[in-house]
Amino acid sequence: MATAQNRSYAETIAELEQLADEIRLKVHLASMDAKDTWNQELEPRLLAARTHAHDAKEAGDRALHEIVRAFKAFSESL
Repeated sequence: MATAQNRSYAETIAELEQLADEIRLKVHLASMDAKDTWNQELEPRLLAARTHAHDAKEAGDRALHEIVRAFKAFSESL
């Protein structure tokens, strides 16, 4: 298994989704307190993690595109 530092965002989100599926099944069979904790505290954090990962990927993609453009422009100016 890959360490947290060298896993892709997609792999990390996939792991979160798998854990969430397992938790949903367990919560379905669990007490109301566990259901409340899942619904009010943890599941919203999964949504936030998805959003942050997506935003970070887009920002990274934009930054890489910009630096490639800058390198190309500099190379052409030589």
